Formats: sequence, C-alpha cells, structure tokens
Amino acid sequence: MSQAPLLPLPPVERRKHICAAIPAWFPQYLRTAAQGITSNGSNISFAFSRGERQVMRRRKPMPVSQWAEKYRMVEMSAIPGRWHNLFTPYLVGIMDTMAHPGVETVIVCKSPQTGGSEAGHNFVGYCIDRCPGPVMYVYPDELTARENAKDRIIPMIQASPRLREYMTGYGDDTSSLRINLMHMPIYLAWSGSVSRLGNKPIRVLILDELDKYKDPQNEATSEALAEMRVTTWRRRGRSHVMKVSTPTTPEGPIWVAFTQEAQARFDYWVRCPHCGMFQLMQFERIAWPGKDTDEEPDAEAVLAQRLATYPCEHCGTVWDDNDRDRAVRGGQWRERESGLDLATCLASARPSKVAFHIPAWISFFVSLSDVARQALKYKQTGSADELKKLQNQYKAQPWVVEHAARTEDSILALCDDRPRGRVPGPIEGKARVSMLLAGIDTQKSHFRYVIRAFGFGDQEESWLVQAGVAETLSAIDAILWGTRYRDADGHEYAVRAAMMDAMGGRTAEIYRYAVRHRGRVYPWQGVRSMSQPYTPTPQEYYPDQKGSKIRIPGGINLWRCDTTFFKDDLSGKLSINASDPGAFHLHSNEKRELEEYAREMCAEVYDDEQHAWVNPHSRANHYWDCEVMCKALAYILNVRNTRPPQGEKKRKPVTGVRGETADIAGKIGSYRR
Repeated sequence: MSQAPLLPLPPVERRKHICAAIPAWFPQYLRTAAQGITSNGSNISFAFSRGERQVMRRRKPMPVSQWAEKYRMVEMSAIPGRWHNLFTPYLVGIMDTMAHPGVETVIVCKSPQTGGSEAGHNFVGYCIDRCPGPVMYVYPDELTARENAKDRIIPMIQASPRLREYMTGYGDDTSSLRINLMHMPIYLAWSGSVSRLGNKPIRVLILDELDKYKDPQNEATSEALAEMRVTTWRRRGRSHVMKVSTPTTPEGPIWVAFTQEAQARFDYWVRCPHCGMFQLMQFERIAWPGKDTDEEPDAEAVLAQRLATYPCEHCGTVWDDNDRDRAVRGGQWRERESGLDLATCLASARPSKVAFHIPAWISFFVSLSDVARQALKYKQTGSADELKKLQNQYKAQPWVVEHAARTEDSILALCDDRPRGRVPGPIEGKARVSMLLAGIDTQKSHFRYVIRAFGFGDQEESWLVQAGVAETLSAIDAILWGTRYRDADGHEYAVRAAMMDAMGGRTAEIYRYAVRHRGRVYPWQGVRSMSQPYTPTPQEYYPDQKGSKIRIPGGINLWRCDTTFFKDDLSGKLSINASDPGAFHLHSNEKRELEEYAREMCAEVYDDEQHAWVNPHSRANHYWDCEVMCKALAYILNVRNTRPPQGEKKRKPVTGVRGETADIAGKIGSYRR
C-alpha cells in the first residue's frame, strides 16, 4: 500500500509588501536609482536587523509592580536582591496608581520603614525603561540628596541588567547631582535651593520627606517651586508627581496634601487568614498581657519577648506577627469615604490626586511589639516626646499639641514640702537627682534665674530648687558656682551648667562671662520656629558698645533654640499631676515666695491662629523664660538618658562654712518684692 503524498505547507511569508512613493528626502542618486528599478516593474526589498525589530516591536503593557518584580534589584536593604512585592504588598496599589492614566499626583503619608521611598524608586526605574522623560528627586538638604544618589539611585540603575543598558558609559554621567542616561536625565535637588529647583522641565517629580523641607527666603515654598517644573508636561497630561513623607504637624505639607489636596484617600484593609473577613487595623486593638492593669509589663520586656498580639474583630482569633503578615498580603486599598476598592474608585471617580495612608503596624519590618513598646513608653513616662513619636512615626498622624489652660493655683499645686534651696533627697537609699541646671534671663538692670534639679531617666522628673533675682554677675557667680545645695540628709549638689540669655541687651557682657566659664555657661538665643530643636552657632566676635567687633579668644557657641518646641514641652510638663511620674515639682510656698513665679508662669498662652506662643497682655514672663532655657539645656545635655550610678558611695554631709555659704547665696538670690 502506497503512502499518500504529503501536501506541501504554504511558505511562511515574512516579507511585508508596502506600496509607497519615493520619499522626497532621498538623495538624488538614490531617487534616480529607485526610478530606474521601478520603471522595469521590479521591487525594492530590504530587511530590518534584529536590533531594529526589537526596538520597533510594540511592548506588552505591564503594571509598575510587575515591572519591579521582574527587573528591580535592591542593594541597600535588609532583604537585598530582586524586588519582591510579597514583603510590601500595600505598595503594589501605590506603584500601579502612579502610572494610571489621569492620575497626576500620588500622596503617601507614611510611617518610617514602610517602603514609601522605594515605591518612588520603582516608578522611576519603570519610567527609564517604559516612558522616559526628565526626572527630579527633591530631598530636605544637599547631604541627603548626595547620599541617596550615591547609595540608592545610581546602584539601582547599575544593579539592574535592564536599566544598565541605558547608561552612557561615561564616568561623569553618574555624578551625585545629575545622572545622564542615553535618553533622559535624572536631577537631584534639595529644599531651600532656588537654583537647583528652577529652570528645568520635569516629567516625573519625587518629593521625598516633604515635611522636613526648608523654604528659601523671599520665594515661594520649596514644594511650590518644585511643582512648577512639571507645568509643561502636565499640560500634555503626562506628568507624574509623588509626595511622600512622615507627617509632623497638622500644618505640615504632607498632612495638608493628604487632607486638603487629595480627591480620594485610601486606607489599607487586611484580610484575616482564619475567617477571610476584611478589616481596618486599629491601633487601640493592639494588645499585650496585662494591658491597662497594674500588672502591665515593662515596655522593653514587651519588645524583647514579642508579647504583642492583634485580635481579629470578626472571629476573635489572636494574630501574632506571622498572622499579621498573612493578613496584610491578602489585603486591599479602600477609599476612606466611599469604601470602594482602588481599581473601582480610579475607574469611576477618576481622581487626579490620590492619597494613601500607611501606619507602622501593617509593615513587615515593624512588629506589633515595636508599636506596643512605644505606646508603653509614653504611658509609663508621660513624655510629650514619646507621644509625638507615637503619633508621627507609628500612627502616621500629625502631632497635635494640646495646651492646657494654666492658672496660678494649678502652678502652686505642684509645690511639695521642701524649703527653698533644698534638693530632693534619696528614697530608700536610691538617688533621685542626676544634676542641677540653671536658666538665667537677662534684663538691663538685673538677672532672673531658676535652679532646677533633674532626675534620672526618660521620665524627666524635675524639682525647683531656687528661683530669684540677682543684681550682678558677681551675685550670679555666688549663686551658681559658689554654692553647694543640700538635700535633707546633708548631701551636696553643685550646679552643673547654666543656659543664659545672650540677647537681653548685654550680649558682649554675656559672651565674656560665658568665655570665663567655658563649658558651664551656654549663651542662648530663642527662635520661634526651627527645623530642629537647637543649633550651636559658632561665634568669633561680639559687638562692643560702639558697634565694633571684638574677637572672642577661641570662639564660643551661641545656642539657637526653638522656643516653640521647648515651650510646648514645658506646657505639657505643667499639666502632669504632682503625684504622677515625670512631674514638674516646686519647693514649698510657706512664705508665699512663689506668688510672683506662678504669675509669670501663666503670662504666655498658645495662639492657635498664629501657631505660636504669645504674651497677649504683655505681662512679666521672666521665670517662664528661665524654665524654658532650663528645659533646653536638659535636652542639649541629654539628661533623659542618664542612669543612676551603681554602688554609689555615700556623700558626706555638708558642715561649717559651706552651709553658711548656701545661706548667704540664698539671701543674695531672694525674690524681688
């Protein structure tokens, strides 16, 4: 039996026949040759190279999150290597939204260690590969900009085989402030620099740690200057802006953007791995053994033993950190008001500005016990700093300072039974006092001062030892350095250091005094608002009465301090009950010697409209200023991190002349009536 012949397969036609006129831009010799060929009825054929075909091939659409998993390599990370969405599943929606048609601005209000900045890097990598255009990163300062370029952005490009193809190969094209790729530039800028923020059309703008920005003088804000760079691309509907930061205050840029600019705000809902129900994790539901009872463990013990858990609000199953991570991986973004999921909201509402909120407890890199530890630290210390840290860095919410109304009676309620000039003694043999510090307010004719004893540890408990008026610097010498203050057991205490107002019209005199007591006297300048609590500013000269500059031998630091920061702290301390940890104690008022002190401590109030402390009735506030300086000095000297000495030798009681000296100093520093 003969086999049937196989039918020949039709040939695979790889050629494309295109009929077109001879292009006008052909050189004359080519036009002549082409006309000669075509006149004979022949065709002109050519083929694209493999590289040309690869370039011209239409790419399949790919979300940013998929691109990151396929091509992004992470260098500086706790989990180096290829990017995995598994560890930060909540970033998937953020990254994909950044490339969503119609979305111009993505706002990320986050806690530290949640990966918000990495989402921006992933989008930039995606743009390099898929939709190139000028990119600008803006950081709080120049040092941060240079470090991020060197440690994160350039290594990201070099580590990815996909992105590495776009590098020019020239050494100067990977400078710390401008990265030149074959088809696009990446600029590095920082807040406060008008030159770095201007004169560049930008398609992709990343504003990192927005709340730490400094604004240039006599110009618009750094945020506004940077956003002006995307104007030309925005008109074409092709610009992308990402604002990412940990919040600070309600007036901070990221919280204003989150609450006022965003047209849709999203929270991340997790899915219980046991019952499958979605829920929004709440800080208040984080639990630990003995919570809100007398058997509550120490904050450090909760962290060390990983004691914190989270109960599902539907089935009641108690999650550990592994369950929490599984719940997060199964989660989704939902719009805060409508409850719509991310995809549905973007498709139906079409918002151009979208905001996301990322608290610490949904992060793979932050355990539930980390959050519980911070809550317990605030609860056990009552410190305003710990509460601020809890709000900003864990809840990703702004710090709202609550200024309790102060009255003279509430101030005097802080008095204990110690006489004026007496230091609180040990309890059960344990020392309570870390050091004595002084705050001195400079007036034209005299000085006001307070001497305050600070306790050990971060509770920041303190006791007023003495407050009063000194007519001269010689009297200040006797009060601060010529006196040893005693507790009830006769133990001696010396004043460690003093913060002294250098802006009270006697600058030259105060500078000379500070040089004479170098290391013990800190010249002070109060500034209403600063980016940090204090800044030491070297001074080489001081002015004399004629306005001439007098050189300071060896120079000296002028300590510029944020008065709003320390007044907020002091106000919070004054609201603590005298019997609670971390209280702000006064000595006894048997002779009504604290009446004037109490009045001056109530002179200033916080103005919510101005966001500043004001003295509406222009009342005397000298003791208030002295206490603010004391708080600042304690902060500078890091008193809160001091610990009681182990095996301390018993101090010898004071006798003889030293006791008489203390009495004399007390008379010199008596209150002015």
